[in-house]
Amino acid sequence: MLSAGLLAVSIGAALVAPTIIQAAGLGSVRQSASALAETLPAPAPGTASGADALGGSGEGSGKISTDLVDGPVDGVAFEIIVPSLGYRATVLEGTDLAILDRAPGHYLTTAWPGHTGNVGIAAHNTYWIALGNLKPGDSLQIQTRHGLFAYEIRDIKVVNPDDRTVLAATNDHRLTLTTCYPLWAGAWATQRLIFTALEVGGVA
Repeated sequence: MLSAGLLAVSIGAALVAPTIIQAAGLGSVRQSASALAETLPAPAPGTASGADALGGSGEGSGKISTDLVDGPVDGVAFEIIVPSLGYRATVLEGTDLAILDRAPGHYLTTAWPGHTGNVGIAAHNTYWIALGNLKPGDSLQIQTRHGLFAYEIRDIKVVNPDDRTVLAATNDHRLTLTTCYPLWAGAWATQRLIFTALEVGGVA
């Protein structure tokens, strides 16, 4: 009976361990993204943040129609698509702990797709492990109510967790994805992986 009991405990530990490891990883990325969001400056003049876009303000790229208002609907911002990976996910508005537990999040102080500026999206590294296969030249897409916006990855780099320059406002049409690195490290990730892409097309 003692042997049987020990065997049951061992099996139970084996089943629970992956869940504990994954949860630890989510905590690491969650805190990193939230901390970065809290220290971001307000958007520069001429750019549109998620909050600004709710009122339709900001300079557009010429592809934004005036009969639809930019901004999240019931907390949903837009959809991100990575064609080469067969990946697509709903992006929620914001990067607080509760949001990043559920899905990728749009940094509130960054631009809205289709407007001049830097669109920032954060996600847990455990959700974006497959993105480690991306390389410069690969395509990313953002689907909004206005249409589909296409981006091309131009740069992939690893930075320190306190590097806030990657989400600074810009004068181009940029998409920046952030997550903790190494992707497989979960709670032990010590740096941040950054994907920078530029818009190459869109349909209003």
